[in-house]
Amino acid sequence: MKVQAPRGVMKTSDITKTENPDLVIDTQNEKPKYRIQLNKVGVKNLKTFVVTERSGIRHHIVPKVEITIDLPAELKGVHMSRLVESMTEELSDQFRVHPSIEELQIKILEGLAEKHPFSRGEVKFDFEFGYTTRTPASDKRTWEVCDVIAITRKANNGPFIHEVEVQVIGNTVCPHCMANNEGLTHIQRAIGKLRVVGSTESIPTYGSMIEVIESSFSSRTYSLLKLEDEILVTKEMHKNPLLVEDVCRNILQHAKDTFSNSDLEMFAEARSLESIHKHDVIAQGRIVTNGD
Repeated sequence: MKVQAPRGVMKTSDITKTENPDLVIDTQNEKPKYRIQLNKVGVKNLKTFVVTERSGIRHHIVPKVEITIDLPAELKGVHMSRLVESMTEELSDQFRVHPSIEELQIKILEGLAEKHPFSRGEVKFDFEFGYTTRTPASDKRTWEVCDVIAITRKANNGPFIHEVEVQVIGNTVCPHCMANNEGLTHIQRAIGKLRVVGSTESIPTYGSMIEVIESSFSSRTYSLLKLEDEILVTKEMHKNPLLVEDVCRNILQHAKDTFSNSDLEMFAEARSLESIHKHDVIAQGRIVTNGD
């Protein structure tokens, strides 16, 4: 006896039809109600796992990823799964150690271009970057962590452009208070940022950017400090009192000296987490190197 499927229950034949790719309705390709071009459409806060090895040092990175493309006025939406697929294919299907974050992002955009048309595409990684250093007096090896944002963009037939921002913690000692208070002054933790924009061959290593920032404070800071280290760091700080403006200019000048052979647009920010005020103070600046 033939049994009919109850009303409201999908039959096997219906399921087969639904899963048939030839019958899929792409609502993304429909016309939108308002024909307005959108600059960025995509996915955000997607986490993944990346292994890189540069200059003989291997890093395991867990970035928060943002992948976006532009959307023409005549299309309703973007095929979001293709954006994610362009990354997962490069990372999962082709699992390997990557030479740099920037080169990985280029591969993602190249793969995306084969799956989804766009005039402007961008991949952004936001992650913590670990590096080693040694304490200044006890000479103990210690791990430090800083924040990195790496962005790769591609527009039309133009070159890949990279934007890298590194943020490092240091400190400042107020020279104004010291000059007016018989050598006594206030000290505070400070945050230095360096952001560089340029082509693939111009982007410096994260380590070199960290060195530029760390050398620009009154003194470096460390996760581990023994007593002899604390004494040395404190003395160094007071021998080198700096305003937040000094730190910002130091970052720009050190970056200019270090990366003078590269074509880069560079932005710096110094932020002092004031110890005797209820507010922070900041200074920002910009400088350009053209390889001369």
